[in-house]
Amino acid sequence: MTIANILSDIATLNDKDKEYILDFLTRYFTPSVSQQGALINELRERKFSSGFHCRHCGSLSIVRYGKRNGRQRYKCKDCSKLSSDLTNSPMFRTKKADKWINFIECMLKGLSLRKTAKIVGITHVTAFYWRHKVLSALAKEDINSFEGIVEVDETYFLESSKGQNVISHRKSRKRGGSATKRGISNEQVCVLVARDRNKTTLSKRVGSGRILTEQIDETLTPYLPVDTVIISDAHNSYKSYTANNALEHVVINGNKKEYVKKGIYHLNNINNYDSRLKKWIQRFNGVSTKYLQLYLVWFQFLDNRKMESELSKKKSMLILASVFGTWETAKTLRLREIAF
Repeated sequence: MTIANILSDIATLNDKDKEYILDFLTRYFTPSVSQQGALINELRERKFSSGFHCRHCGSLSIVRYGKRNGRQRYKCKDCSKLSSDLTNSPMFRTKKADKWINFIECMLKGLSLRKTAKIVGITHVTAFYWRHKVLSALAKEDINSFEGIVEVDETYFLESSKGQNVISHRKSRKRGGSATKRGISNEQVCVLVARDRNKTTLSKRVGSGRILTEQIDETLTPYLPVDTVIISDAHNSYKSYTANNALEHVVINGNKKEYVKKGIYHLNNINNYDSRLKKWIQRFNGVSTKYLQLYLVWFQFLDNRKMESELSKKKSMLILASVFGTWETAKTLRLREIAF
């Protein structure tokens, strides 16, 4: 096959396949050291966009302090601690920095730990800690305030103690299993989801069982302007919340076969988001409840950027995780009782 034949075949591919080939060739012909260098340079600019500061105490009194392993180091005049461009990032103190780009690619595809470990060339335990370091950092990204019409709904996940050797309050379930009680009970973990027409999205685990007015208030109020229009189902908690906060409220009662009011008030966006979230999270065969919020953050990152190129998403995930930063270590992740 000639080069002309190859180029002719490439021209017949769809945009996604062409992008995959471009990404592959870019990685194949660009040394990993160069890729890392470019990422670290951009990371430095984003981290210190407001000027150099100490990643430990926040002081502006820092100076360059030589290099180590080819990376610039800094010293704080106030706390005397050393830092580098990777301090407080998921890559900090990892011994296999050259594997992070491939690892991020696996996260964007939502691959399992064992499959990720095989592709990247690390153990599945290392893959677990790397994944949770990235997600712990991304969880610090705050959303913008909602605007205009906001659809609100709750979705439920079966409570899971996945990974625990001993479960005191119930019998263990294989691959998630099923609840012992019918309907919504304390065996179900409640996740509140809100989404406006600009696709600004908030998804947060708020408790167990049916949602309460206090949980809605605590979760949504910081992000809702006074002129917001709330659309929800007929659950009393939403009625109480909007009444207490003097918010306009439109109820869509599916039990009465109400699906759209005045042509613009509906719950289609939030229902579609919940459906995509449920389908995506099924691939993990049950997510431990204490880590559920991190997986909500993971899906939200992917869903918000689904129209971006793979190259753009890969860079965004690694740089944002590094800019927001995390001090999580293997020990703190392992001992953490519950996320958020």
